[in-house]
Amino acid sequence: MDHPPLLVFDLMDTVIVDPFYREVLDYLGTTLPDLGQVKHPTSWIEFETNLCDEISFLERFYRPETGLKLADPQAFKQVFRDNYRFLPGMEELLTELKAMGHSLWVLSNYSAWWQVARQKLALDRFFVGYCVSCDIGFRKPSGEAYSALINAIGHENLVLIDDRSTNIEGARQIGIEGILFEDAKRLRNALKKRSIL
Repeated sequence: MDHPPLLVFDLMDTVIVDPFYREVLDYLGTTLPDLGQVKHPTSWIEFETNLCDEISFLERFYRPETGLKLADPQAFKQVFRDNYRFLPGMEELLTELKAMGHSLWVLSNYSAWWQVARQKLALDRFFVGYCVSCDIGFRKPSGEAYSALINAIGHENLVLIDDRSTNIEGARQIGIEGILFEDAKRLRNALKKRSIL
């Protein structure tokens, strides 16, 4: 009898709400297009791949030529901390999958702040392993990110669940099946079609 595939979840906007797109914008009093004009183009990516530390990221949140600085870096950081929460239906779905004996992993692009969400939401209840860009040094959809996952798990019978189509396509290019996440209900239906639920 074939073993079911191992399920690998993206974190932000798949399992957990990413506060950046709502609460952080509200805190900064801006919109995403306007912020895009003044935000440093690479500091967050560098933070996500451990090429810069938290202090450097917070100091370089804005483009240097704008003259802008975060008024209160710790308050800015706290907005993230306060608003990490499960997407509707995801805590229940993960509970069900875990109870059925599924081995669940994470492959996520995120900074060291993912550890805050891990602790706050007790993610170890569900996930047995984590490959996060700040630890492995690579971000999806690069092939190196998926290779790091395969090396960590030790086999390739995987299904990636991710809210970004580019990440799903990157996984498929190296033979990992993908499910594009839209919401918990549609994910549940997709898992039922694959006889995982």
